[in-house]
Amino acid sequence: DAGLGDGLLAYRLGTEVLDGQSRSALLLGVARHLEAFVARLFRIEAEAGALQGQTRSHDGVMAFQKHFVQRRARRYRGAFPRSFADLQQWLDEEIRRHGFSGADREWAIARLGEIWLADEAAFAAEMEGLTQWCALALSDPQAARAVAAWPSFRLPQRVDPTDLVPLERLPRGACLEVQTAPPARLRRRDGFHLTDTRMGARGVQSEVHYCLYCHDHDGDFCSKGFPEKKGMPELGLKIDPLGVTLTGCPLEEKISEMHLLKRDGFGVAALAMVMVDNPMVPATGHRICNDCMKACIYQKQDPVNIPEIETRVLTDVLGLPWGVEIYDLLTRWNPLRDRQYLPKPYSGRKVLVAGMGPAGFTMAHHLTQEGCAVVGIDGLKIEPLPAQWLDAPVRDWSELQEDLDERLLLGFGGVAEYGITVRWDKNFLKLIYLSLARRARFQLFGGVRLGGTITLDDAWALGFDHVCIATGAGLPRIVPMGESLARGMRQASDFLMALQLTGAGKKSSLANLQVRLPAVVIGGGLTAVDTATEVQAYYIKQVEKVLERYEAMLPTVGEEKLHAGLSQEDGQILEEFLVHGRAVRAERQRAAAAGELPNFVPLLQAWGGVTLAYRKGMSQSPAYTRNHEELIKAMQEGLLYAEGLDPLRAELDVYGHIERMVFRRMTEVEGQWLNSSAEVELPARAVFIAAGTVPNTIYEREYPGTFVLDGDHFQTHIAHGEALQAVQVAAHCKAPEAGPFTSYAHDRQRISFLGDTHPVFHGSVVKAIASAKATYPQVMAVLGAMPALADDLAAFRTRMADALTARVLRIDRTNPAVAELWVRAPLAARNFRPGQFFRLQTFEATSPMQSGTRLQIPVLTVSGAGVEGDAIRLLVLQWGTGPRLVGRLQPGDQLVLMGPTGAPTHIPRGQTILVVAGRWGAAVMLDIGPALRAAGNRVLYVAALGRASELDHQDELEAAADQILWCTATGPCISARRPQDCAVAAADMVELLRAYGAGEIGPEGGEGIALPTVDRLMVMGSTGLLKGFQQALKGELQPYFRADLQATATVGSPMQCMLKGVCAQCLQWQIDPETGQRTRAVFSCAEQDQPLAWVDLDNLTARQTQNRLLERLSSQWLDHV
Repeated sequence: DAGLGDGLLAYRLGTEVLDGQSRSALLLGVARHLEAFVARLFRIEAEAGALQGQTRSHDGVMAFQKHFVQRRARRYRGAFPRSFADLQQWLDEEIRRHGFSGADREWAIARLGEIWLADEAAFAAEMEGLTQWCALALSDPQAARAVAAWPSFRLPQRVDPTDLVPLERLPRGACLEVQTAPPARLRRRDGFHLTDTRMGARGVQSEVHYCLYCHDHDGDFCSKGFPEKKGMPELGLKIDPLGVTLTGCPLEEKISEMHLLKRDGFGVAALAMVMVDNPMVPATGHRICNDCMKACIYQKQDPVNIPEIETRVLTDVLGLPWGVEIYDLLTRWNPLRDRQYLPKPYSGRKVLVAGMGPAGFTMAHHLTQEGCAVVGIDGLKIEPLPAQWLDAPVRDWSELQEDLDERLLLGFGGVAEYGITVRWDKNFLKLIYLSLARRARFQLFGGVRLGGTITLDDAWALGFDHVCIATGAGLPRIVPMGESLARGMRQASDFLMALQLTGAGKKSSLANLQVRLPAVVIGGGLTAVDTATEVQAYYIKQVEKVLERYEAMLPTVGEEKLHAGLSQEDGQILEEFLVHGRAVRAERQRAAAAGELPNFVPLLQAWGGVTLAYRKGMSQSPAYTRNHEELIKAMQEGLLYAEGLDPLRAELDVYGHIERMVFRRMTEVEGQWLNSSAEVELPARAVFIAAGTVPNTIYEREYPGTFVLDGDHFQTHIAHGEALQAVQVAAHCKAPEAGPFTSYAHDRQRISFLGDTHPVFHGSVVKAIASAKATYPQVMAVLGAMPALADDLAAFRTRMADALTARVLRIDRTNPAVAELWVRAPLAARNFRPGQFFRLQTFEATSPMQSGTRLQIPVLTVSGAGVEGDAIRLLVLQWGTGPRLVGRLQPGDQLVLMGPTGAPTHIPRGQTILVVAGRWGAAVMLDIGPALRAAGNRVLYVAALGRASELDHQDELEAAADQILWCTATGPCISARRPQDCAVAAADMVELLRAYGAGEIGPEGGEGIALPTVDRLMVMGSTGLLKGFQQALKGELQPYFRADLQATATVGSPMQCMLKGVCAQCLQWQIDPETGQRTRAVFSCAEQDQPLAWVDLDNLTARQTQNRLLERLSSQWLDHV
């Protein structure tokens, strides 16, 4: 078709300006040829033809719906001389008489309708009978059951914005009502399998036929946004009754055109059409986004389910032979695009993209298409893909598919990996990962943090021309309340990340995540909703795993040893878990005997269930206004919803564990929710806080002055030539100027920011993807103004792989109490400072299985103990499951060493420093001691060890301190080899220092460092050690120290992501030392050294013992296997 060819070339060159309708007509014409070409290219003409035939096979059903269900039956007002049962029997006879199969009754009846409709006069009686049958199926509840699953009888319903979620109210105590889904709507969920297998092909085609194909009159508001008044763009976009701006698809996908092609059976063409604007289509669609539905032309009735269609378009192509390769090809070569229809040649430009979530991986795609070399980094562990997928074509999509319940947790995808639940098929992330990983101009490194492993100065020194910050959201908001962060309370981000990145929900995992019921989730957004559903699913898995492992260990370990050392509380919790685990087992057995899925909802609710508590009404909640469909699906899992509850305080049991939540009752007055004096209690053994987040600006907190902030986000800028201009934050993602650049201007280098980091694009996956689409042309414009470069790409890739890959260099297991691990990680070693630490993990893919257990180090906090060239020394104490697995590492093993993170220890000059350190602190002392002495400080080191055998590296420790007090709690004393040192048997460090200060003990070789000369005290050890000194410095030790002593504590909070404010597991309260009242919560992974008097040590104890029972059981299980 020469005309189409000329039109396509003109479209690409921009020599002919096309209006919307003309462009659509051109692309629809080309798309059909594209499908034929792709089918020939992959030699799948027969399969592509079969897909087209299968798609069109539903046309008759759609015609039946239109002519019989909608036009005739819906309007039928006549009598019903025959019963529905008689009509059913008559139709069965007609189906047999015509030789149709009864296996697909809907299709067979539609065929009958088609035959009779062709000659209405001859078949008047049959037409009347079929119309009556349809009318009864629409109006009679009993008859409706026969067609309940038929798309042809699924008709659009009126939409009431105030009543979008079907619920019923239940009394909960004397003064509280909760809402729950009607029993008939409840769904049975078991574990972490995909919870939504999506519509069938016919259901999707029903939605396709429901579309009005508005592109032919420029009315496709689902794509472009719903205008306040058509033809008057200056009036802006319409705002719906819930206050949502109807922007339509943030990517402006060609939705209507995609639907038209899919209606006509052109599956590959439909996919190519949607990928014009959204090459990352696996990351959008069903259960991810709904901006398009909200802006659909149908505003008074159910909209077209566009996300279902989009995902079906993708999966139909993936189901073809070589479907994975067709998708991969269309990401890089798509003739329907006017730009980026082919990858451009390598330009020598290099871009660092920090964050491999939706915004980051989309930016990486666009920039590689533009000819740039892109290095993607992410602080999370990212598993390697199998070599055979990278090096050879994948014929079948099934090769990449895994059951989500036991899938390999790749870590790729950022929030799409850890923040979205199994409502969405995370196998789709593999498609994007694979497509990028195969590209010669793309490299990906997990366990690399911007600001830690690599800084902006490093980026420029390594040869990068631009940096994109796509690090997402950070700093979960804290809800002020009494007993905040008590044992049993977590941030929702902590729970979701622990569940979906450490593999805690897997039967084979050694990760620990302890949850009890009843549970309360505080918040009204989708994160709260997702947390609530996953808590229920996880609780079932948790008690099953506890029971299975307990029973497996019982014959060999014995009940007495299994219970030995358990506190009274942990013994009670263990019994609780075992009883609940047996109940779960019994329900599985009942369901298996009945041939049905197990129903855990009655069990969960009998144990208190999971309640969503929101301070306003459900209809004012972000989840409701933005994506009520997700709220409907979540409530169907048996959740409870309590409105108008503002959290006041948690109340604890005798063990200091949360027992109930107390809320202030809010009342609605003329649409406003106001405080009342009434209080409401909810029983709660677990509380999860989902109060939102703020954009990730952690780099500015670490390196003040790098960026200009505007409130809680980077100030938005646009580039004018070589200058940057600050702009106001745009109203929405369709605004013409979003301001994609930060204020950073170093020579010609610029830094862009996108996704959840950006105030315009935060809040959804599809907006994050759209931010990259909107930003990359402006990044390329900035890069285009820089001098041209030519270099060796292969050499650059080699340098990056060397700098950012961590491998075991050597390991010393001589001391059974500690493993000395040397890891080669050049850039991490270069940026390490004394006092910092790392997150150590091994890869799931390379960790061995033993007795059904994956011997993987899930997450381990390890302190740096020095640097030697490109290598970092780590001393790992051998207790707990993760540390014990360190000893299995071998030289050459690749691992994840994320960091350095934490704040470097403050190194003053010319002072006298007293360091009191336990066994763990001794490892830190190996590095900070020499640094302190090199700065002209005198160092007095109190080494608090359990026994002499725990001592390691005595020579180095002596070199790290001017004087050492060697202390052992039991057994013989350590030999003090220097005259200024002394060795004593002491378990109480406070009493030891009192005696030292009083002159009762001291070095035999003369005077030691006097306590009144000490300027700074650093305490590194257990919480008990910290508490002893916190109290003693105001009591018995006060006379021995100067009044202006600066005392700091290294706070050993539990940690997970260690990205300085993302997961919030390390949150720690500080107090006013005078009043004891809490002042603020800090992220200990960002500032682990805190003023000793400020640390809320009771809160620290609570945080450290969140998983105490499961940690003990996991350690016993590791012994067992």
